[in-house]
Amino acid sequence: MSDQSPRSPQPCCAAGCCSLLGRRDFLSSLGVFGGSALAMQLNWFGAAVSQAYGDTPRSVSSRRPVVRAAFTRQPMDRYWMGWPGAAYDIAASQQRYTEVLSKAGEQLGVTLDIVAQPLTDDARVDAFVQATSESPPDGVILTVMGLHPDGWSQVRRFLDHRGDLPTLVFAPQGTQFTPTLQPFREMPRMFVGATQDVQWLATAVRMIKTIHQMASTRIAVVHRDETREQQLDPLGTVLCHMPLQRFAEIYDATEDSVEAKDLAAVFRQHAKDVIEPDQAEILEAARTYVANRQLMEATGCQAVTMDCLGLIRDRRTPPPCMAYMQLLNEGTCGACERDITATLSLLLSSYLLDRPAFLHNPSPNTVRNTYMGAHCTAPTKMDGFDAPDAEFVLRSHHESDWGVAPQVLLREGQAVTMMKFLNPGELMACTGTLLGNIQTRPDDGVGGCRTAFEMAVDDVNDTRDIRGHHNVLIYGKHMPMLKAYCQLAGLGISHITGKSV
Repeated sequence: MSDQSPRSPQPCCAAGCCSLLGRRDFLSSLGVFGGSALAMQLNWFGAAVSQAYGDTPRSVSSRRPVVRAAFTRQPMDRYWMGWPGAAYDIAASQQRYTEVLSKAGEQLGVTLDIVAQPLTDDARVDAFVQATSESPPDGVILTVMGLHPDGWSQVRRFLDHRGDLPTLVFAPQGTQFTPTLQPFREMPRMFVGATQDVQWLATAVRMIKTIHQMASTRIAVVHRDETREQQLDPLGTVLCHMPLQRFAEIYDATEDSVEAKDLAAVFRQHAKDVIEPDQAEILEAARTYVANRQLMEATGCQAVTMDCLGLIRDRRTPPPCMAYMQLLNEGTCGACERDITATLSLLLSSYLLDRPAFLHNPSPNTVRNTYMGAHCTAPTKMDGFDAPDAEFVLRSHHESDWGVAPQVLLREGQAVTMMKFLNPGELMACTGTLLGNIQTRPDDGVGGCRTAFEMAVDDVNDTRDIRGHHNVLIYGKHMPMLKAYCQLAGLGISHITGKSV
């Protein structure tokens, strides 16, 4: 360890405006330090730029997800009395819905197959059902364009004949009353989005895309000496088990990596402070990132989780905490301690909520009836992949006091969601508010991992009732979105204490 006093680095550009290694600006950030030739020097990195650093991590298949959209209403050009009313312009409204859907498809990389001819009778609904059966999309979005008279008959007919095809029904204000929605509350693999927000159609596209992404993701599970593949139903995610020695050998080969040297400089320059690590340890931390990316590229995986503590315990490779921070910031995923359900949870946050999450160890505070969480890696892009970074300090890995770990400074007062997959078919979740960061210094009498927080949890009488280990923390309150996604994807969801939601 370095015995140098903490230092405050200078910004990496004169204006101090460089953001820490986002998905889209990673190469340009490295270019500041002479790393602009990265893509030419390494084939794996050149591929990763367009795949892992683009809008989505690379999928097992290059096929874009397909969403088929249609509009349901009665066969008339203008309503009279009843909802949505004569003032509702049918043609202009359908054009508006089409524009929102088309823009979302373009932005999210989803192929939108929009059927312009409205489904106005049983024959057209049956033809639509047949088309989806013969050429199944990844999901269907139906927009309801009338309540009276019997504006939902076409929706009911499609749902009765669609099989298990994921289906979202957009019901804008003016097309539903409370009794209208009751039959669909528990219906599997569908969700009714009843809202005045027409932009929710873009959320619907993202939800269907997320199902496709989860099913197209391969996770490198690095543990012991086994080599096999395993599919997780009902998600469809594939686990690629591989031996620890494979990662260790890839790490050894990065000893002279120019890319690691450039990345180490980026870490130093963007850190708010550097406390325990010296420059050699920061370089080793950057090498773990290069090794993880090479492993993922070689195995066609979009995420990695490994028995990192075993490698650290034997001092075979240094802690990969900085590598996992960076992978999370990119929208891919690095998860600690070969925790598969935590990896799935991190991926779901990235895909569905467009932001990384913080995997942590749980620790109830029985004095204040609050919840404390801590781990030695965390993303800095907690506000979203295109948002500014949170400040972070370079620390040592707390359990070994070796290597480099980020202490990410979380925002006091931030509304948050905490969730985790209990198994591939069920989530648990809750919401709360961050109360502050917990500091760990050698002489302050407080242990645990480097990024640590205290949280007030909503609707929990005793924080010892909170289930799970390696739960993930997400900025923002997302319970409605998680519940809607679970219904659409055919997953169960419960409160983090076990009660219903």
